[in-house]
Amino acid sequence: IDFVHLPTECTIRIFTINGKLVKTLQHAASHDDGVESWNLITKDGMDVAWGTYFYHVDAPGVGQKAGKFAIIR
Repeated sequence: IDFVHLPTECTIRIFTINGKLVKTLQHAASHDDGVESWNLITKDGMDVAWGTYFYHVDAPGVGQKAGKFAIIR
């Protein structure tokens, strides 16, 4: 999964539909590339299960954005 059009610095948190934190990604770019990839591995080192997930992007001084996506097997 690629998160695109990101500001220079932000935190991306990915949650299950039940609100359990699956992964936290820190995006920090010295230039304006705006892309952070997630390899579908949980914070515990396991493959992610199929289903619906929510993400929350928090960019200090810029704002927040939330959304959802699905992993299909």
